[in-house]
Amino acid sequence: MYRYRCTQCRTTSPPALTRSALAQERQSHRVLKHGGHIPDGEQIVKPERFSFFDLPREQKIAGTLMIAALVVAFLFRTL
Repeated sequence: MYRYRCTQCRTTSPPALTRSALAQERQSHRVLKHGGHIPDGEQIVKPERFSFFDLPREQKIAGTLMIAALVVAFLFRTL
């Protein structure tokens, strides 16, 4: 999810699921608050990349066991 940040107004938009929705949010803010001008210092806040190591320990264990079970099932089916 993306967010639009206007440093002039010191506001951040609600999360937008797509770049298209974010562009609409940005343009709407520019027109309503800045007369269509681009505010200095505006930012697009991108989501952080997913990392396996950010997951809680329990989810890491469960995910690893599920992948192992799928690999074993695949090998069992092919052999």
